[in-house]
Amino acid sequence: MQFYQNLPDFEFPPEFGNVSEYFRHLVVEGLAQRYPKENETKGEAWEIIKKRSDYEMDLIIRLNFINYFLIVSDYINWAKNHGIPVGPGRGNTGGSIVAYALRITEIDPLKYNLLFERILNPEKFCLSYFACTDFSAEEYDKIIEYIKEKYGQERVGHTLIYDERKKTYFIHPAGIIICKSSLHDFLPVTKDKKTGVNTVQCSIDELENCGLERFDILGLKTLDIIKHTVELIHKLGGEFAHFTIEEIPEDDRATFSLFGDCETDNVFQFASDGMKEILKQAKPEIMTDLIALNSLYRPGPMQYIQQFIDSKNGKQEITYPDPCLEDILKETYGIIVYQEQIMMIIQRITSYSLGEADLVRRILGKRDKEQTEKEKERFISAALSHGFEQQQAANLFDLIASFAPFAFNKSHAVAYTLIAYQTAYLKAHFPEQYKIAYCKYLEDVVE
Repeated sequence: MQFYQNLPDFEFPPEFGNVSEYFRHLVVEGLAQRYPKENETKGEAWEIIKKRSDYEMDLIIRLNFINYFLIVSDYINWAKNHGIPVGPGRGNTGGSIVAYALRITEIDPLKYNLLFERILNPEKFCLSYFACTDFSAEEYDKIIEYIKEKYGQERVGHTLIYDERKKTYFIHPAGIIICKSSLHDFLPVTKDKKTGVNTVQCSIDELENCGLERFDILGLKTLDIIKHTVELIHKLGGEFAHFTIEEIPEDDRATFSLFGDCETDNVFQFASDGMKEILKQAKPEIMTDLIALNSLYRPGPMQYIQQFIDSKNGKQEITYPDPCLEDILKETYGIIVYQEQIMMIIQRITSYSLGEADLVRRILGKRDKEQTEKEKERFISAALSHGFEQQQAANLFDLIASFAPFAFNKSHAVAYTLIAYQTAYLKAHFPEQYKIAYCKYLEDVVE
């Protein structure tokens, strides 16, 4: 089966026999840089890294997703190498150790227990919400221009958004199409009268049928605030002359005190009054607490926030749906918060593959009664063969089904919480510089 066959063929150096060989070389080289200690010792930890990366690479190559990964890696690394701020990895990118090796993401999937099957499901043969990246809002246009120069203006276009209320079309602020030849060879194309850019109107399914995929390239102003704060820190000189936001510790007491004391005005995603009240009660002390709170603070899972807080603070006993699930739910104090946890729970109880578990999760998330009942029967049958009792299995399925519509993508939560933590760290340690950079942002918004 061939996917995205009409994406550009990524050019590789002549010393490599084919693109697969070049792809493997980049991943192996990247892993050595990402895990230098493990690479040097070549012990058990390195074997885990190698096994995970080999599994991902084999699947990516077999399903013909190589060009896709290399194109995304190329424009992200071009931006990083030119000093343009790039987010740590929106969407599902954090779930791939290959993406981590290629510097597509700054999130280590092993550290946060993220799953590759949440990105590329081997049962469904599809990538999910992968090529979605935050860049500096100020320098966003530079990324688009780089892509157009590299692949050719006639091969790059913007997708459109249809506003049913006004019966009008708008250029999508993030959606980019890249073809191996002219857009006209695959899609209906028009030039926007105001901007002159190529625009295409089609659904995601239509793109896939044409062997193409949308690359979502977004501008995030928070990245500019961080960049300008760091520039001001450098002007302090001395020990701060070479300060980098990437090297700040993730267990900084002053930063967590700022969260616990609700001093989160102007802190990314944690500035609302409702979130401040939660922080006041929860007193987060570690990164996993922040990630979970950020995931729970939304319609649906909000009902479990008080249980999370009470369990964390010892006011309520931490209980698990079954003892065998403790290691999966320990970091969230017995509460199902993430889609990845649902996948792991289903696998643990039934021995389904993670890909199959993800398909079940998707079905339960849609709340289709007929499909849910079919999956329940199959789930119970599998659970019985693994030593669970009938009622016990039924109760576990009902619990999973109740959480599935609200469970959050952990990879996305980790990425955005890391950005939030960076802004909080800067505010805690460099309040004057952060305030100046943030006020500059407000001025730009007003203008």
